[in-house]
Amino acid sequence: MDIGQEINNSPQSDDVQEDFKDESVTNETKSTTPDTGKTCEHYTRLCRLKAVCCGKFYACRFCHDENNMHEMNRYIVEQIQCIKCDTEQEVRSNCCNCGVKFGEYFCSKCRLFDRDRQQFHCDKCGLCRVGPKEKFYHCDTCNACLMKELKGKHKCVVNAAKSSCPICLEYLHTSRTGLQIPRCGHMMHLKCLEDYFKSGNFTCPLCKESLLDMSKFWDRMDEACASVEMPEELRSMKVEILCQDCHKECEQLFNTEGLKCIHCGSYNTVRI
Repeated sequence: MDIGQEINNSPQSDDVQEDFKDESVTNETKSTTPDTGKTCEHYTRLCRLKAVCCGKFYACRFCHDENNMHEMNRYIVEQIQCIKCDTEQEVRSNCCNCGVKFGEYFCSKCRLFDRDRQQFHCDKCGLCRVGPKEKFYHCDTCNACLMKELKGKHKCVVNAAKSSCPICLEYLHTSRTGLQIPRCGHMMHLKCLEDYFKSGNFTCPLCKESLLDMSKFWDRMDEACASVEMPEELRSMKVEILCQDCHKECEQLFNTEGLKCIHCGSYNTVRI
């Protein structure tokens, strides 16, 4: 599956193209609806959350985490405070005192209040995703919500979403950065992958399989190998190689330009 043709694999915002992400967003597309009140850079909402860990009110869990040495557990928040009238109350969608609606979208499980981005809560992910819901399904093997177009068409890796990016090592499941599923199935940040390509790399940091459709490059390698004038003493020399794409071993004539797998035609090989 060509990485350049990958379809976004999970709920996607209208601001940033990405494969999947959790419910957190930046303020790049804050709602322009009048009377938005005080909102942080992460969400558009009209209430503050009371952190159980320290008993203080914060606009959101990210604002809390940025100002403390510990993380806020959003799932156990029991009290919120209305920004309009400062009334402290139990978690709910509208203020019990002034009636203001805290957010266009409200999830009682995630304690999430935000503008409407067609979010939906996935019980298997344990988070809210950006929808629309009807375009996604939960892949039980990868443990992530993916676009329905990818059902049966992507390479599944057990708990791929609940692992760390092999490039920057950030935990992927709750990452706020766009993710990508390459051909090998090992998920990573889209930005990390783009920078990885710019550095001249084309194989997965974990399994060493080619991340792209390399067929055109292999054709050029064929031409390069054919044009090499090998020394007489090396023309009949054969070496054992392992293909990192099809994972098969074979014997091939030595060539200074590259060693081609006789099974799949890849030059992503190593001598053994």
